[in-house]
Amino acid sequence: MKDAGEYLARLKALIIASSSITHWEIVREETHGDVGLFRYRVKLVDGSSLEMFEKFSLYQDRLEVSRYSFHWQDANGHLLMRWDNASHHPEFPTYPAHKHQGDGEEVHPHKPVTAEEILVVIADYYSPGT
Repeated sequence: MKDAGEYLARLKALIIASSSITHWEIVREETHGDVGLFRYRVKLVDGSSLEMFEKFSLYQDRLEVSRYSFHWQDANGHLLMRWDNASHHPEFPTYPAHKHQGDGEEVHPHKPVTAEEILVVIADYYSPGT
């Protein structure tokens, strides 16, 4: 990738191509050369939604994500899963990365993730046979 704009274009192409996504909107997008951030709101085929936030930099064609939050909730607004790297679970070996499940009280260590990885998780969840 040559710059942050190219990364965002690639990410938007993945969103548009996804059969799991029925609608999406850009809430915020900023790019400045090799750095950028976005917040996207995505509606999924079952009525659930995914709020995506990522702050990132590109170094020698490598993506480095400094902040992220991917919040997936059902059609009634109940949390299904949230992956984030807010610094409030220093007890985890993956600190600050972690994952919330269910009502949010269930929190587990989790490796850092990117928007592209979360889109794969979502696609796998809705793919036939799963």
